[in-house]
Amino acid sequence: MNNVFESLSNIQKSIVFEKKGKFVVRACPGSGKTYSVAARLARLIGEWDKKQRGIATISFTNAAWQEIKQQLEFHFGVFSGISYPHFLGTIDSFINQNIFLPFGHLVLGCKKRPELVGEPYGPWHGRNYSEKLFDNITFDINGNFLALNKLRMQNNWASNQHIIKAKKRLLQSGFAIQHDADYYAMKLLEKYPQIAAALACRYPTLIIDEAQDTSDIQMRIIDILIENGLKQIMLVGDPDQAIFEWNKAKPELFLQKYEEWCGDSIKLNENRRSSQKICDCTFKLSSLDMTSSAITEEVRDYIFSPMVITYDSNNINATIEYFFSLCRENGIEINRKDVAVIYRSKDIFKLITGIEPINQESWKIGDYHTKDFAKGKYLFDGREMKKGAQLIEKAYIKMMSDNAVCTPIDIEKRINAVGFSTHRKEVFRVLSLLPKTTCSIGKWVLITNERFVSNGITSSLAINDSMRDVAFEQIFRNENESLQCRDYRLGTVHSVKGETFEAVLLFLKQKGFGPYYKTLIRDGTSVSENEELRIVYVGLTRPRKLLVLAVPDDENKQAWESKLLS
Repeated sequence: MNNVFESLSNIQKSIVFEKKGKFVVRACPGSGKTYSVAARLARLIGEWDKKQRGIATISFTNAAWQEIKQQLEFHFGVFSGISYPHFLGTIDSFINQNIFLPFGHLVLGCKKRPELVGEPYGPWHGRNYSEKLFDNITFDINGNFLALNKLRMQNNWASNQHIIKAKKRLLQSGFAIQHDADYYAMKLLEKYPQIAAALACRYPTLIIDEAQDTSDIQMRIIDILIENGLKQIMLVGDPDQAIFEWNKAKPELFLQKYEEWCGDSIKLNENRRSSQKICDCTFKLSSLDMTSSAITEEVRDYIFSPMVITYDSNNINATIEYFFSLCRENGIEINRKDVAVIYRSKDIFKLITGIEPINQESWKIGDYHTKDFAKGKYLFDGREMKKGAQLIEKAYIKMMSDNAVCTPIDIEKRINAVGFSTHRKEVFRVLSLLPKTTCSIGKWVLITNERFVSNGITSSLAINDSMRDVAFEQIFRNENESLQCRDYRLGTVHSVKGETFEAVLLFLKQKGFGPYYKTLIRDGTSVSENEELRIVYVGLTRPRKLLVLAVPDDENKQAWESKLLS
């Protein structure tokens, strides 16, 4: 055996070298599942002899698949082997590249290649109320219309023919959001099984990381591929860490596959991240049948016992300072890499930072570019210059063309019209005119418009009068965690999923969305049944050494202590 695989445990070696066919790996937090995925992929690539057929390795976020790539390079020396004929990326990009974009016109009825719009491809702006809702409406697995965010919709929206006709008209014009792409990809494979058979032949081996986040439509796509010849498939995940139900994730589908393929499936219950004390604590919230075994010698026997404390909402930073004192006492340096303060509710963010969240719409209806300019410059002024510049480029093209969207085709048309060099100079000239985002939105728009006029740009930016004194942080506070200039990591539980810290302080209120936490604990609600408990579980399983849970009062403290520490 190559010595790069020597650090694998016996269970991991079974996953990497022995398992074949269809199987599920149910992995506990900190079990090294990404390392196991990278190791299996490295082994398969090293033995691969098919020049035109490859391995498709899929996860659900860019950060997740990039971590697999980093593990491949750092631990296994695989730098070029993950290129053609193999695929490594998100499930969205796999579906888009191989199914929806090349074949979507067959089911949409459009005469061109479909164009993906809405986040994460860019803000969607409709020309009227019905079109504006296009990015909030999609289909369930049975083809019924559903709203992604019900708060944006009127109670009777499904019977509003203007809204439904606008959705259908824009789809027939070739526009689609990602959820539409998933649905129509499923319909394509059902209608044209030869496409599914060709894809199963093109990628005879499929590895899906974070598979607990699969939607019913995505799982149906996987099943269709299996029905049409896919024989080698590994699903890896932890249903207790499924916290994306808002994105239609259904962890029960993962568990169903675990039971369906039970003869070949496997549990990975060795924790390489946390101390045994943290493992014992978090086990009581999990659906595991036995506690994870801490196996990393450095932290396995760490003496700090997890704590549940209360905080004063009028002086929440005193709780953070107390947490920092615990870190110092235990030799943990306060920095963004090792120490995290995380929260479930945005109200906690307000208490910590003093920044008042803004829910009111800041942008004028019919203005398609101001928000993109503002968000792009906010990102550019932080640590996301490339992402910010790309958004400003889209805003500039929308402003010049008065279009609601800017697709890659629109960018290409602009470059062909004026030349690449001229286009790039125009974009960077506009970027240079945008002021720093340290002032209010209103002042920023005013200065921008004055500079546009002085430099011969006739178009302008606009904002609702009621929002002129709002700070950028109030609108874009969660756009980029790295823009928060603090000595420690501050973010939501969702923002740190998959990450590891030396010490974590998790703030909870009395409830998330739904029943009170103390009610869920009293009623014995399983983490499998409740996403709010899974979100708490994800937060509690991030640290290696030091874990503190902060709750609002003694009643909640007693409830959580009875659940986690008794």
